[in-house]
Amino acid sequence: MSAESVLSVVTILILVPLCGVIFALTPWLTPKGELFSVSVPTAAASDPRARSLKRAYSLWVLVVTALLTGWVSYVLVAIHPNMAALASCVATVVLVLFGYFLMLHYRDKAQDLKQARGWKAKARKSAAMLGSAGAPKPVPLCWELLNLLPIAASVMVAVLGYDSAPDLIPIHAGMDGVVNGWAEKSVPVMLLPIVFQLAMAGTMAISHAMLLGSKRPIDPRHPASSAFAYGAYIHAWSACCVGMGLALNASGVVLEASMVGWVSFDVGGTTLTAVALAVLVPCVVLGVRYGQNGTRLLARLPEDFTLPADEDDRWYGGVFYANRKDPAVVVPKRFGIGWTLNLGRPASWLIVAGLVAICVFALVAAMQG
Repeated sequence: MSAESVLSVVTILILVPLCGVIFALTPWLTPKGELFSVSVPTAAASDPRARSLKRAYSLWVLVVTALLTGWVSYVLVAIHPNMAALASCVATVVLVLFGYFLMLHYRDKAQDLKQARGWKAKARKSAAMLGSAGAPKPVPLCWELLNLLPIAASVMVAVLGYDSAPDLIPIHAGMDGVVNGWAEKSVPVMLLPIVFQLAMAGTMAISHAMLLGSKRPIDPRHPASSAFAYGAYIHAWSACCVGMGLALNASGVVLEASMVGWVSFDVGGTTLTAVALAVLVPCVVLGVRYGQNGTRLLARLPEDFTLPADEDDRWYGGVFYANRKDPAVVVPKRFGIGWTLNLGRPASWLIVAGLVAICVFALVAAMQG
């Protein structure tokens, strides 16, 4: 079995457990003032009933994750390795849907708990940092221009190696590592890795820009501490965004080299698969290290039962935010790690259209190739 095949098997087997562990940890990584996307006092983090809801959610997710992982493993061993890739994708989708609807179930329980405990915001309190001296800064967007270097390298490889490239270009291999798909040498075929790089660079640049323009959550009870924590959080994720884009685009250079025959197709595929697995590591590490909005950096702050604001009615289904009065286009998630769009702003739909256009462009280019 080739190195690429081994990595493919690892990818198939690790995808569902990785997603399951992330989902199971999510309730414990969100800010103390949020319980299954419901606004609660920070003291709710120590409430026995609230903690039991989190434990129950995590347990159910892990049980379903184990069952789905077992099913994928069975398909891999007993049916056919190529079918295992499809099974892994199906299992991941099932897990995502299960996790979401389970979150809605416990969101209802969190709302009942909130009502029973009498947790209400008597008045909306807010704070803003007019100066950010001492707080970490996000990595500037201009760093995304570094992606032009591996893209230029791929163009050079394609130009220099086109004439010596084989007439039939390998484009697909089975789980056993044997090439089973070829395409006739042509300019569109040679451009496929470059199209992948352009799509990746565009996606990372848009994601980075959204991150920089996101709403800064400042806790009015601890404005300086929460501003510093969020600064560290956004600095780490912006650096991760740049690093992931560069790593994936660098693997595109190796993939281009395999197209022209400078390295074997196995080397190109193995490199891309290995890098795709490797970039998941910092994402998981940052999620656990910082929590959502850097909340894990604020673990030692005193807790209280005050509720400075309540926007439960603006979060539809717990994960979709729509508020026309909020000028922010990008806001931190309430359930999960990262950011989401304010669907009440027209600019959000333009961003969605841009991301969809990039994906469609890459897909059409690949199909034409």
